[in-house]
Amino acid sequence: MRKFLSIVIPKFSETEKDIFPLLSSIRNQVGIDFSDLEIIIVNDGGGTGELDSHFLEFFDMCIKQITLTENKGPGITRQAGLDLACGEYIMFCDADDILHSVGVLGAFIQEAEKNADDIITSSWLEELMDDTGHYRYMQHENENTWMHGKLFRRQFLVNNDIRFHDKLRVHEDSYFLCIAAELTERRANLPITSYVWKYRADSITRSQNSIYTYDSFPTFIQAIILANQKLEKITPEKMMYRIVQLILYIYFTVHSSSWKKKENYIKKVEKATVEYLTPFMQYWKNADEQFIANVYNEERNRNFSGYLEAETVWDWIKRIGLEI
Repeated sequence: MRKFLSIVIPKFSETEKDIFPLLSSIRNQVGIDFSDLEIIIVNDGGGTGELDSHFLEFFDMCIKQITLTENKGPGITRQAGLDLACGEYIMFCDADDILHSVGVLGAFIQEAEKNADDIITSSWLEELMDDTGHYRYMQHENENTWMHGKLFRRQFLVNNDIRFHDKLRVHEDSYFLCIAAELTERRANLPITSYVWKYRADSITRSQNSIYTYDSFPTFIQAIILANQKLEKITPEKMMYRIVQLILYIYFTVHSSSWKKKENYIKKVEKATVEYLTPFMQYWKNADEQFIANVYNEERNRNFSGYLEAETVWDWIKRIGLEI
């Protein structure tokens, strides 16, 4: 039966206790017709397996479960749910997170029904723990980095063959969102806070004192390049800006204050930059100095205002061996 909204939930080690808050936050939504909603829980192979059917019956919603035969990571797990979904719109939620309030789905559905947007975004909260063991919350507004707090029109994804890449176990969301953001012509942002990314000390992205940020950055570069390989065939006229912006983003990142004394990680990033960007350097070469300067100022003002670079971008490109 066709539904209006499919909520895809990848799961690996989470138990009934872990997922109970999320399912409760969905069931407690007001102003929606639950017959228009389906929930697809995808068990990544090798984890805790399927949830107890009696537990799921408690929520009195259309909940489906599928299990992958082997562990594939969150991207392939989400894709399996997306392939099964029959909703006009798709939302992705992690099994240990929650919706922020009881009106979230109603607001999303109302916007989707009114304007048929391809992508609907919102603000969301990141739950953090300080050194004293107390929780604090950081708000993220209208970003394009995480899957949290977003709706996607399923036919838009199908028509443009937007799928999670099977080579990426991390930054799979960066790849997916980069392509979706570039190809949509109908995007809306709701002025609400919709989602809470709950704190888990054993989370891949938060363990080891945020080392993940530094350690996974080469994979982030790979993910964006994989996205650009696809986009180059669809919108080649935008490739010069994409590549110049990516090079400058990497340059500013490794020269930012948070990366000081991270020499080993910087070396890995610079090696990955050469490996993944070299085939695309004709776009930098063909860009005139004013174009590069404009993107440089745009990127610096957006993310790196106030930072002092230790070397020019041209010296950095030459030093790391990125051929022009």
